Amino acid sequence: MDTLFQDRDSATGEDRFALLLAHGGTCFAWFLAPMVVYLLKRESSRRVAYEALQALLWSALGTIVAVATCGLAIPVFLVWHVIGAVRALEGRPFDYPLVAEVARKHVYGV
Repeated sequence: MDTLFQDRDSATGEDRFALLLAHGGTCFAWFLAPMVVYLLKRESSRRVAYEALQALLWSALGTIVAVATCGLAIPVFLVWHVIGAVRALEGRPFDYPLVAEVARKHVYGV
């Protein structure tokens, strides 16, 4: 199974920028940033597709929880997006809690 996820450990400069947009862009465009990155990169980079889909799912979950908590949960979800953006700058893989498994099954089929 390690060979299946090998692409998670290497990222080109273009992939790092796309990951930065997918994670960090949510601070400005909650759904739009990760959705655009996912749609544009899903064929060329499984790592970017995987992390962008996670960011999109995390934003969706954040929206549901924010509605239930009258917006109080928004800062918590934004912090996770910022952590993802920092990890993208460092070139390190990042998994969001609760949504990683769904994204993994969709992108990697595992």
